[in-house]
Amino acid sequence: MMRKYQGITLDGTAVELTVEGGIIRRVGSVAATPGLPRLLPVLVDLQHNGALGQAYNNITADDAEALRRIAGHLLRHGVGRVLATFTTADYPRLKRAAAALRGHFEADALLNTLFPGIFHEGVFISPDRGWRGGHDPEFIHDPDWEEFRKLNELSGDRVRVVNVAPERPGALDFIAKAAASGIRVALGHCHPDSGTIHEAARAGASMVTHFANGAAPEIHRFHNPLWGFLDDPGLAPGLVGDGFHLPPEVVRTALRSKGVEHCFMVSDANIYSGCEPGLYHRIGGLDCVIEKNGFIHVADQEILAGAWFQQDRCVEFLTRRCGADFETAWKLASVFPARIAGIDLPLLREGDEASFVICAGERIQRTVFRGTEYLYEGKKDEE
Repeated sequence: MMRKYQGITLDGTAVELTVEGGIIRRVGSVAATPGLPRLLPVLVDLQHNGALGQAYNNITADDAEALRRIAGHLLRHGVGRVLATFTTADYPRLKRAAAALRGHFEADALLNTLFPGIFHEGVFISPDRGWRGGHDPEFIHDPDWEEFRKLNELSGDRVRVVNVAPERPGALDFIAKAAASGIRVALGHCHPDSGTIHEAARAGASMVTHFANGAAPEIHRFHNPLWGFLDDPGLAPGLVGDGFHLPPEVVRTALRSKGVEHCFMVSDANIYSGCEPGLYHRIGGLDCVIEKNGFIHVADQEILAGAWFQQDRCVEFLTRRCGADFETAWKLASVFPARIAGIDLPLLREGDEASFVICAGERIQRTVFRGTEYLYEGKKDEE
């Protein structure tokens, strides 16, 4: 079935897209008449722990339908590329999940396109209180290249990003091996000194996992890793834009310090993102509470436990709270994370995959993914 879509692209060009068979067959010019919607690249989320009660940590061979439910939820929020994130859990469980994800992705073209890889966030992080966030310290241990390599092999070499605490024994050697293998290395849930941060960057680390989070609530004014993360030009910070993780002034400072093209937004979506308020139990993590406004935290603590919102929330936060223009905000949640993680992103060119988001002004109307339309699902509340 052939469909035509007219709208304004991210660079301001008025076009008509002819879509057939999940591919953009033709891109033609049209007049930029008032009322044309925006046609934008899909949102890209490099840190997504799960949704609707399903963690990627716990995926089995029988969970194809659960993954498809997550996929539908994401697509109805404009998200068309996602790294399935492994948080802290016992390694046998993670290996089973890696093998199961490989099977699901190989069997389902939609899932394989939506999930271009895995983010291995947990396990090789700091075990110290505060810095480990809501991760269970029972399963945290020092970086182990052979253990990680075997997990990645089970996944079909789908790990695109691995998080490491660079101050841990063996971490710098691990970082060098991962970088040499083409895997991006992120620093997070850690508290190295600035010298160790720079060593890690020289060894091949290139990203910061959810900057200014995964940190103790109270830290030394100078001797903390945040200054080193901002200071090192080789590290691109990930910023959680749910409105709870970071205040606007921190986001603005990071964007000015690094330059917007060297930053990226992440959802850090909790496995219960999209679920009703209440108390929930996480495998490999501490119990968490979803408040009515979407704030998620560790039960009886102020420690954050991921986010309730999806990546579209980041765009709203940037425009409404941080003073960013819409085009820049969209790039920070789409084009920039794709480039930083080396993810192929359809950019509305002839022959590209027919995946894009249709917006009326700054509001998402629907997502077209591989030629199929998904209506926007809306959000929990208005800021």
